[in-house]
Amino acid sequence: MIWKIAKKEFLLNLMTFKFAMGTILCMVLMAVFVPILAKDYQQRLKIYNDNVARNEAELRKVKVYKNITPTIYRPPALLSVFSAGLEKQLGDSARIELGSIPEVDAAPTGDNLYLSIFTVLDASLILKIVLSLLAILIAYDSISGEKERGTLRLILANSTARHQVLLGKLLAGVVTLIVPTTIAFVVGILVVEISPMAALTWSDWTRIGLMYLASLIFISAMYNIGLLFSCLANRPAISLILGLFFWVVCVVVVPNASVYTATRIRPLEPKAKTDGQVGLLRSEINPEARRQIRQTIDIQSYQRMSESDVPGAFGHYYVRGCSKEFFECYQKINPITEPLRIKYADRIWEVESGYLKTVWKQRHVADNLSRISPIFSYENATSILAGTDLASFQYFVTRSKAYRNQIVEYIRSKTNNFSSPSYFTTCSREDVAEYEKDWGAKRRRDEKTFDPPLNLEDLPLCIYRLDLAESVRRAIPDLALLIFANVLFFALSFVAFMKGDVR
Repeated sequence: MIWKIAKKEFLLNLMTFKFAMGTILCMVLMAVFVPILAKDYQQRLKIYNDNVARNEAELRKVKVYKNITPTIYRPPALLSVFSAGLEKQLGDSARIELGSIPEVDAAPTGDNLYLSIFTVLDASLILKIVLSLLAILIAYDSISGEKERGTLRLILANSTARHQVLLGKLLAGVVTLIVPTTIAFVVGILVVEISPMAALTWSDWTRIGLMYLASLIFISAMYNIGLLFSCLANRPAISLILGLFFWVVCVVVVPNASVYTATRIRPLEPKAKTDGQVGLLRSEINPEARRQIRQTIDIQSYQRMSESDVPGAFGHYYVRGCSKEFFECYQKINPITEPLRIKYADRIWEVESGYLKTVWKQRHVADNLSRISPIFSYENATSILAGTDLASFQYFVTRSKAYRNQIVEYIRSKTNNFSSPSYFTTCSREDVAEYEKDWGAKRRRDEKTFDPPLNLEDLPLCIYRLDLAESVRRAIPDLALLIFANVLFFALSFVAFMKGDVR
């Protein structure tokens, strides 16, 4: 009997105007928006490749180790076509320098890239808005409509159990919603495959499959919500109003109220306080460096130093010719000043990361409060699987810091703790003697020659790769909440229908 009821309801749903319009709307929106998102991804990928190529070209021009200050870039996520998440609201590059922390570039949406993590809009608008609304529109009159027409009493009078009717309605509604959901994903995949984009890997296909599964669980939850209101109300108009009210609360009220509540539960310290601590640390560097330098070298010889520098890689300069005092002095100074700069940069990082952690904790509070909305849980799960969520940006930030440490240790090992002349100059001891005699004459003779670049074949590479297993692990709580929502709302519908009056 369940299958007969489900088949009948499914065929009736297929012939309704709301199903036809919902399916057509999904197809049209996917056909319009996905190519735009695909083109946007192509542009961002081109910019990323150009930046990486430019960075590699600068590395090939490095002639002293001091000039190794590359920029690392976060590659755009291919699956942002399906769920843009927060990817375009957060920075995607960081400059690596010995004496400073990796500064992530400002987000395009504003000057404060950390505030932009509270943006609630993303590219999964079609699935999370249109299909959730369609699920409620299909479910709202499944029971209440039968009550109003008087057909429900006739069905139950023919020895059909109430649970069979409810299960048949549920099965028919979910199967009906699978149709537009599948069409939406098929259209999206076809656009991605046709577009001149990077080929989908097995990991991408796995993520898409999990996103499709999450979509099915999500639309089932939304249908169960509509089914509950249909069981509670005796008139379709009432169940529709209740369903639309719940939908508006989930889409608009819950996310914004959660952010507001999170700012009250876990308020942030003023950014000015962090900036003041950072400024104080930076003001301490030079006095301490001067004090240690005075204990190491003769100040009078330091004042007699002279050098000739020329443009180098990454917009820096390097010393091409220098006096004996300069040559010997910097061999003594650099082992003091550079570790000092690194130490203070690490202390500044601790202050900055402390502020960042409070921002992220506030965001996590907002997310946890928002999870009472199935729409948010679905949105969060898909952005995690697409690699466009906040945790992906956090990984990029921590990876930037780890890469800076690798660069520091690489340069330290290559320059004997920054004491080697190769750290700051291409000038040899023979060049120093020539500089003392007549550097201008030597420089004129070398006008058509160039200093050889450093061999950086063993330079550490920054690898940014999101682990599929880790993404699945982080998506499981939201998927579990969606499954729980299905069970909860169906259980409530079952109780309401079994005990309710069918008249």
